[in-house]
Amino acid sequence: MNEVLALTEEHSTSIAPAHAVEPFEALYVRHRTAVFRYARARSTNDDDAADLTALVFERALVAWPRYRPTGGGELAWLFRIARNAAIDDARRRRLAEEREPRAQAGLAADPQAALAQAELADEVRSLLALLADETRDAVVLRYGAGLTAKEIGAVIGRSEAATQKLLARALVTLKEARHD
Repeated sequence: MNEVLALTEEHSTSIAPAHAVEPFEALYVRHRTAVFRYARARSTNDDDAADLTALVFERALVAWPRYRPTGGGELAWLFRIARNAAIDDARRRRLAEEREPRAQAGLAADPQAALAQAELADEVRSLLALLADETRDAVVLRYGAGLTAKEIGAVIGRSEAATQKLLARALVTLKEARHD
């Protein structure tokens, strides 16, 4: 017997029969942009971010029958999957880069704008690289995906207050590093 729990409207599709595609489709529509933004912040280009986003939702679909709305709800659950997928992807890319040299990026229609954007992205990535993994994830989740401290805490396994403190310290570190 399939039961649907009476939950808030946000989670009304969270508990569903294993064969129910419609609730997962609704979850995808609600959260795909936020997951993509997080993936984009953790990737080097839009194509890699799209691949990572697809992987997140593929893993989520497989795990969907076992999902239970705890620890921050659907979005936190998706970001935990996204974080793990990004870590796996970074590990895989690091190994691949050790084996073969980096490919040349294609030229944009406006080379100066593309160069400025690439330089800014490189600066942001190099600043974020100064942070510990958990801190970097918190910053990306806050400013790249727009999550609250409570939602980020659910993703990284910290309290809301601890997450706020982590973000505050990260911003101080980033400001100091940028002015050096």
